[in-house]
Amino acid sequence: MKEQDNLNRERWCQSVVLAILIVLGTLVIGILYPSSDSSPPVSMLVWISIHSWIALQTLVLITPGFWAAWLLRSRLPRLWVGIGFGWMIIVPAGMLFDAIAFRWISDRFLSAKILRVATDLRGSLLAHAQWKSVAPTLLWCMGFAVVAIAVLWVSKPVARICMRHRMVAKWGVNIAGVCVCLFSLLALADWQTTANQMRSDSTRHPWVVFRIIDLDDATASEINSRLAAVSFVIPKEGIEQRKVQQRLAGLDWDSLAARDEPFPDVVVVVLESFRHEMVDAEIMPNLSRLASEGIHCRHHFSGANASNFGMFSLLNGLEAIWFEEPVRYSPLMNRLFHQAGYELGLFASHDDWRLFVMDGFLNEQQFDVFQCEPKGWSEVDKRTVLRATAFLNRTNLGDKESRSPRLAVVYLYTTHADYRSDPADAVFQPAADDSFPIPYLPAQRDAVWNRYKNCAHTVDRLIRPLLDRNRVVVVTGDHGEAFLEDGTCGHGTKLSRYQTMTPAIVYAPGIKPERMDQPTMHADLLPTLVALADLPMIDLGVFDGNPIASKRELNKSDLKERVFMIRDYLSDEALFVGPWTTSTESEGMFGIGCRVSLGDNRVRITTAISESGDTMTDFSESQSTSNKKINSQIQQEWLKKRFNRG
Repeated sequence: MKEQDNLNRERWCQSVVLAILIVLGTLVIGILYPSSDSSPPVSMLVWISIHSWIALQTLVLITPGFWAAWLLRSRLPRLWVGIGFGWMIIVPAGMLFDAIAFRWISDRFLSAKILRVATDLRGSLLAHAQWKSVAPTLLWCMGFAVVAIAVLWVSKPVARICMRHRMVAKWGVNIAGVCVCLFSLLALADWQTTANQMRSDSTRHPWVVFRIIDLDDATASEINSRLAAVSFVIPKEGIEQRKVQQRLAGLDWDSLAARDEPFPDVVVVVLESFRHEMVDAEIMPNLSRLASEGIHCRHHFSGANASNFGMFSLLNGLEAIWFEEPVRYSPLMNRLFHQAGYELGLFASHDDWRLFVMDGFLNEQQFDVFQCEPKGWSEVDKRTVLRATAFLNRTNLGDKESRSPRLAVVYLYTTHADYRSDPADAVFQPAADDSFPIPYLPAQRDAVWNRYKNCAHTVDRLIRPLLDRNRVVVVTGDHGEAFLEDGTCGHGTKLSRYQTMTPAIVYAPGIKPERMDQPTMHADLLPTLVALADLPMIDLGVFDGNPIASKRELNKSDLKERVFMIRDYLSDEALFVGPWTTSTESEGMFGIGCRVSLGDNRVRITTAISESGDTMTDFSESQSTSNKKINSQIQQEWLKKRFNRG
């Protein structure tokens, strides 16, 4: 009997030791794992109270596992430790995975975005994963696994030591527990400050990580009540009418047959992950010069924060909400320019279109010349530019062959992470070297930014042959790129200014130079090309975008007050861009979040979004009074103009 009592005490001690080590491990992960956000300095007392509160959150979460193991100690003498440890280790493991996920996509590990990454997007993301991006994460996970095994292994000998010094261990545990509770009460007493800290440093708080409390949802609900969130019904007949328009879109054959003047050559240059700051005389002198001679759209938006939706919008003159519709398999650019007698070529430093569901409109059937290489940086881009230049200069034609007009789409990769420039172009220093990690820390941001500028400098030199002033030229990006401004590195993760905005430069012979500050979008570029090439369209209403230049005259009508939509890659969220985006009176409101479904023919307004792609938390009553105006603008400038055209 005495032996059994001693065994039970030892098991109890081992359970307590495991629980303490789990709490300490959770605190260590919260303190040591690098965060993209730099928390403001706080006093020692506040620091202790916050971390005591974190310890208390952990204790609450591991308590069920602790008691389950204790109750099973007799029935499952060989498994009870493993069962209890397996439950308790979920807490620090979840903390680590959540911290990793949050640095990548600025969202919880237990979120719909991560579920979509793990299911629908797993193949495409793994194809683009680089060792230096994955290595730090793998090292953290391997280190965690080693420490977890070590904790389980040492728990029994530590428990035996505690048994020999029972009173010291008992008083130590009791005093520690009382201190944790008392200091946690200090944190709870000033709940507003604690809630703000939990919101700004959410990966360190287990209750936020495991969604026991969701401060973002509470904030969103408050914002929504001020916005008077509404749901708009998209008329089904309007959707069907648009589909018919897209299916029947074409040129006026009589006007085409009567035309004597030759069509101009056209080149569309798409740069991966392209930021508007790169259009600078020091960074990209050739492109900067073109921008000064043409139309420079300085507040330009891609169709989304990722390549597939952005390229779809560019090639169709449509918002990316139409991506799942039949028009994806018959892109309007190809159809219209083929009808005008153009030869079309796609030249790309990228070829895994299928992984990103772009093979429906980027394939050999859609282009007369289709030359793509596996993704690469400047070396592949050089060959891509040479092929496109030969196509446009017709160096591959014999003297007797016809000189049909040509349109080349040139897709270059050098400005994609990890931003590899030619050594001779590394003029912006100090710049990160090839070993910089992704994601990187705030202290490394400036060096990575210089590395990005260097690769843009390389691209500028490479594209110079394509910027022939006898052609219609468009240079833009497929989307933007975040450099920690929104808490993330890269793109495709947030509907922030930095991931969705990219420059657009439009040039045509004789065009009037202009710097355009009205919001423009990728869906404007195809109707602009149609106008500059003077293609005789039957129905310009097929486009969601407007021509921003027509017959060498800038057309700013309807741009200032219009509303358009951009789409998120990892979720079903979208963003309305409108007059509020550039207004000085919008108090930092970048866009209006929404969810849209053509299948359900409904648009639901969700919340106000800041430049960083986050739910706005500082939303004054004066701004909330404009909700009726915002809803009215969405109805008049988007819903009716898109779907009530009769």
